[in-house]
Amino acid sequence: MFVLETALSDGAILAVAASAVVMGSLRANPRLFMRHFPDALKQRLAPLSPKETKAGAVVGIVLIVLLFGGPLASSMLARPQPLPAVFLHAFTVGMVFNAVDWLILDEFVLGVLKPRWALPPGSTLDDFQPFDHGRHARGFATGTVICAVAAALATGVVALAG
Repeated sequence: MFVLETALSDGAILAVAASAVVMGSLRANPRLFMRHFPDALKQRLAPLSPKETKAGAVVGIVLIVLLFGGPLASSMLARPQPLPAVFLHAFTVGMVFNAVDWLILDEFVLGVLKPRWALPPGSTLDDFQPFDHGRHARGFATGTVICAVAAALATGVVALAG
């Protein structure tokens, strides 16, 4: 049986962990998120150094582990039955972070608060104006597909684990 409270609380744990990784790495080096910058700004900035490329890969791997492992671990521990409930549980866990990423990290922190520490060296807030709400909404849609894939994988693993 699907228990919404469990999925939401596990999703909140995932959201805190993944948000800490995203915001921490953005704070440490905004250039790690260069692929998300406006095209005009990307053309002005130097390419990522080998060290930055490696750091970006590490951050990416950590996020992939969290975004696929979080829903899987939650589903394995919660053991919702039947399998459609497993899918719904894992999907909900992932979507909590997806919503937090879009609404809190993207729209509120970056779109409203606009912290200067999130700007790469050599850029200003003007480089990010107007704020691209559509791009972040599309990111949420992409995240929804990723959550569905993660949920399908979690469902498969739970089914195989019996």
